[in-house]
Amino acid sequence: MKLATYKNADGGMEMMNEDSALDEIRALGNVFTAALAERGKASNESDLMAGLAAYTMLDLKGESARTDAAHRLVMRIITDEMFARLRAA
Repeated sequence: MKLATYKNADGGMEMMNEDSALDEIRALGNVFTAALAERGKASNESDLMAGLAAYTMLDLKGESARTDAAHRLVMRIITDEMFARLRAA
């Protein structure tokens, strides 16, 4: 299991596991998709992919240490999986 660390609002260090990171990015994606729907734009993407898109499109890096850590961890999960599939091919 992969973990990510980040500084919380009090300046202390916290850890996030893969499940928490995926939940964080999915929640961001859910909010992003709902905001798009309110503006009449449909999205066929999963909450996870919408969350990754929202993080990039809205330039959220640096806005929240927790979201930054979640994004890094999810991107590491995706990258590791892609390399594993390439090695297996």
